[in-house]
Amino acid sequence: MGKSTYEIRVAGSVPLDLLENFRQIETVEPAGTILHAKQLDDAALWGLIDALRNAGIDLIEIRREISIDECERPRSSA
Repeated sequence: MGKSTYEIRVAGSVPLDLLENFRQIETVEPAGTILHAKQLDDAALWGLIDALRNAGIDLIEIRREISIDECERPRSSA
């Protein structure tokens, strides 16, 4: 699987030193905390999840954002 863009919602705030290890995070919104991470592969996503858990941060939701290219691709008939 290639790299994807994710919206990661957590309870509370995320320490800045934790975020320094994940350069793909472009935006942090203060609604709880919403992280926008672009171009994460599976290993980087799991690394972020583990780092959040190890910091005692409750993970609420991870949402993979669909790119325009994925929307325009014809679906296979399986």
